[in-house]
This record gives sequence, C-alpha cells and structure tokens, in this order.
Amino acid sequence: MLNEAPVRSKSLHHVAYATRDPEATYQFYSEKLGMPLVHTENHLQENGYLRHFFFDMGGGDHLAFFQIEDVGEEDDYKTAVSLGSGLPIWVNHIAFRLDTEAELKAMAAQLKERGVEGLWEIDHGWCRSIYTVDPNGIMVEFCVTTKPTAFAQSPEEALRLLKMPKEDFAEQDRKEPSIAEPA
Repeated sequence: MLNEAPVRSKSLHHVAYATRDPEATYQFYSEKLGMPLVHTENHLQENGYLRHFFFDMGGGDHLAFFQIEDVGEEDDYKTAVSLGSGLPIWVNHIAFRLDTEAELKAMAAQLKERGVEGLWEIDHGWCRSIYTVDPNGIMVEFCVTTKPTAFAQSPEEALRLLKMPKEDFAEQDRKEPSIAEPA
C-alpha cells in the first residue's frame, strides 16, 4: 500500500449553502442562471424539517442548498455567508468557470435578459469576471482565465508566497478594491 499513489479529490462534488427562500433560490439558479434542478430531498428531523436540493453546475458538479426549520438553527441565522460573518461580500463566494471571453460576454447579456440586476465586471489581470449576488446574499462569479499560466506556479513557489510576511509584499502587486460599473 505504501507504493500506491495517494487518493485525492477528482473534482467538486457539491458545495452547499443555506437558504430561507427556496423558491427565490430556484428561480435565480434554474431560471436565470440556467442550472437545472436535479435532486431534492425532504426530511423530517425531530420537530423540524430540512430540504436539501441540488442544481447541476455541469461537469458532474453540483450546487446545493438547505432550507431548514427547527433543526437547531438560531432564529436570526444569516444566509449571506460573508456579510453574516462580518466580512466584505466578496470574501466567500462561488465562481463558475467559462472557457472564453465570448462566453463571458454572452453570459452577461443572458443574465441581463433574464432580469439579473447589479452585474459588474472586473479584469483581474489573469482572469475576467462578472459578478452578481444571489437571493441569499451570496456573491456569484462567472470567470474566464485569460492568462493560461495563471496556475503554473510550482507548489514550492505557491507555498513560499503563502508564507511571505506582509512586509515583503511588493508595492507593484498592490490590489486596491475596485468594482467597475455594472456590465
């Protein structure tokens, strides 16, 4: 067994978030973003219940949500992952991959056509992204990699940069928060 390669993840199976409004969540992800609803489970739990439902993100990956009632949650729980934790909205988000800038442009047009408001676009230098916020207060990004070498660092270089003290950050690498006008 020592000679076998270690087992590792093949891809994202699913990521799950909370929702207080499954209908609004369904309308946003299925009707506006075009992700089919592919599985729903309803479970009783003690005096409450939970609903767990999944959207197909493509490539065998899924986005899931929980609607919960009386299963141990606090009355004032927040579904906005970042804002509910006191963080800027962009910290915790989900990014969906697109393959070309033409697809990104088409996605922006499609989202506008389907009534998604508050879109904005950012060129990060290695990728271009459009952003919006879902009905649960979760930031949603559509991203296309524009610099094919963006993820070409060696593991050693990536670790060196991860451990680098703030004092050693280069001024030319400064990244001020900037949100372009809605697309």
